[in-house]
Amino acid sequence: MISDAFDAAVRGLGSRGSRRAAFAALLSAAISPLAASEARASRFKDPRKKDKNRKDREGKKNRNKKKKDTSSKGGCQNNASEKEILNFIDKAAKKYGQSYSAMVRVARCESVLDPCAVNKSGPYYGLFQFLKSTWKTTPYSDKSIWDPEAQALATAWMWKQGRKKEWACQ
Repeated sequence: MISDAFDAAVRGLGSRGSRRAAFAALLSAAISPLAASEARASRFKDPRKKDKNRKDREGKKNRNKKKKDTSSKGGCQNNASEKEILNFIDKAAKKYGQSYSAMVRVARCESVLDPCAVNKSGPYYGLFQFLKSTWKTTPYSDKSIWDPEAQALATAWMWKQGRKKEWACQ
C-alpha cells in the first residue's frame, strides 16, 4: 500500500498535475506508517515508565530553577507577594514616566518576579537582576539589592537615564 501511494506521488511529480498534491501524497505515504507505529507502541508502554519520566522531568525543572542565594551578606529575606511586587513596579513606572507593561515584561523575563532570584553567571541579583556594581550607581544603592521596591525604582530611574539597553530582556 505504501509503494502504491509512493508510485502515485512520483507520477504526479512527473506529470503536469498539481505538484503540491503529489508532494502531499508523498508526505502522506511517509507519515502514515510512522503514525501507525507510534500508536501501536503507545498501547504497550509500561505505565510505571510514564511516572518515572514525569519524575525525571520534574527533577530537571527543579534543578534548572534559579536558586536563591542566601550566602551573600544579608541574604534575601523578602516575602512580598506578586500583587505587592506589581504595585511596586506600577509606582516606579509612574514616578519615572516609564511603561508599566514593559517593566513587568522585563521583570518576568529576568527573574519570574522573584525578588530573591540569582543568576550566578553575573552574578545578577533580585527582581530586575542587577550586578552589585550597577546597583551602586543608582540612587537606591543604600537599600538592599533584594528589596523589590528599590529594584523597581532603580530600574525605572535607569531607564529614564537612557540605560534600558543594559538588560538582556527587552
